[in-house]
Amino acid sequence: MSQTELDKSIEVITKTEELADKILANKHELTVMDKRRQETREALRLMEKSQEEKVWITIGSMLVKMQKVKALELLKKDQQQVEQQISMIYSDQKVLVNKHRDIEFKSPFSGTHLKPLDRKEFDALKANLPLL
Repeated sequence: MSQTELDKSIEVITKTEELADKILANKHELTVMDKRRQETREALRLMEKSQEEKVWITIGSMLVKMQKVKALELLKKDQQQVEQQISMIYSDQKVLVNKHRDIEFKSPFSGTHLKPLDRKEFDALKANLPLL
C-alpha cells in the first residue's frame, strides 16, 4: 500500500469516526430532549387539573411560586421550543446518517425522508378504506 493510499484510508476512517461521534451525540441529545418533553407534558397535565391559583414551578435551579396562568404559558412556550429542537435534531440526524453511509459506500436509508400524514390526509384515507 502506498503512502497516498494509506493517507486516504486514514482520512476516510477519521471522517467516519467524526460523523459517528456526531450521530451518537445527537442520539443522546434526543434522549435528553424527549425526557424534557415528557416531563413538561406531565407538568402541564397536573397544572390543568389543579384547582390552585398559584403553583410552584422550577425555573432553572430556582423554585418559584407564580400564577397558574403564567406558569401554563411558560410551560407551553417551553414545550414548543423543545419540539422545535427535537425536529431540528431529527433532520440533522438524517443528513449525518446518510453522509456516514455515503462515506462507507452504502446506499442511503430508504425511509429517512418520509413525512407523517397530516390530519386531513389521514381522515381522507380512513374515509376510503373498507370497514373491517
